[in-house]
Amino acid sequence: MKRIHPKFKIRWLAIVLVLISGLIVVTFTHFDAPMYKQTVARVVNVHNYGRTSQSDEFQNHDYQENQTLTLKVLNGQYKGKTITANNQFSGSGATDMKYHPGQQIFIHVANKNLKRSSILINGFKRDTAVVFLIWLTVMLLLVILKFSGSMALLSIVINAILVSIDVGTSFNPFILFAILSVIFTIVTAVLIFGASKETVVTISSTILGTAVAILIAFIVLSVTHERGMNFEMMDYVTQQRLPIYFVGCMIGSLGAIMDLSADITSSLFAVYEEDHSLSFFKLLKNGQNIGRSIMGPLINVLFLIFVAGTFPMMVLFLRNGNSWGYSFSMIMSLGIIQSLISAIGITLTVPITSLIASALCEMKVVK
Repeated sequence: MKRIHPKFKIRWLAIVLVLISGLIVVTFTHFDAPMYKQTVARVVNVHNYGRTSQSDEFQNHDYQENQTLTLKVLNGQYKGKTITANNQFSGSGATDMKYHPGQQIFIHVANKNLKRSSILINGFKRDTAVVFLIWLTVMLLLVILKFSGSMALLSIVINAILVSIDVGTSFNPFILFAILSVIFTIVTAVLIFGASKETVVTISSTILGTAVAILIAFIVLSVTHERGMNFEMMDYVTQQRLPIYFVGCMIGSLGAIMDLSADITSSLFAVYEEDHSLSFFKLLKNGQNIGRSIMGPLINVLFLIFVAGTFPMMVLFLRNGNSWGYSFSMIMSLGIIQSLISAIGITLTVPITSLIASALCEMKVVK
């Protein structure tokens, strides 16, 4: 199999067009209030008053403050009218928000008389910020990675479409996402490497490494009867906690395992292209050396990602009088186990990828 080389290049003209079109779209979202069914208003003026300090039995200090917002309605039957609304926010901003002039917000008008007490604020209008971040990501990928960046974007779009497909609630979540993981791997590998030996190695080693790691985790948890696993702390999960937990482990580690597999594969094939005299065992040793240099940072990255997701709740537990041991077991234990499962998958992927890549380097699959 021959690796696909791009038949076209991402030229600067295309990048400039994406830049201009992105600026137009971002600007458009700032004036797209008439397209919303929900009432949108712009904050014209803000008056803050009545700050009160608060503290609890654990010496946590916060404050609450009131706002009077002068708003101009941008759409709907009250378009163009100026109204006032009340808002209350805290210093921590955990469940509320402080608003500033120029911001656009969603409101609900409970009474046609437009009294202050009948105006309910539903939240900040964020489409401009979201579209800007998407546009910035696209620009950076195209400017820095050119064709490879466009392929990465295409794989993200395809994977996002696959995730958004509604298959109902009758499917087992683990089986469903296991199938999706295989599809994700194939789509991403084909777009990055094309029809090549590298694609075969990346797909097979990624699937094998992830599957073996999940299998080992399942066996260990089954033997230990899931002791110490506080699945009740999983957000919004009331049924099939273990399958959904394994889904999170599988999806969370899939990207890192695929990254490692792709790096080892590309490096080994590049080395073999330079020196065809390298034997299978030398290629295998080179692959293991490359994997050892990469796996450490990848494991640390996944560990930090998993822990970062639980860190806010960990701080909340500690600030409310809970001990370190209890807080860790209830909040961070699941993330730590996820990190260990991912680390197992990454570690196993090094020899798996090295073996398959070394074997395929000297095989002529298709001339």
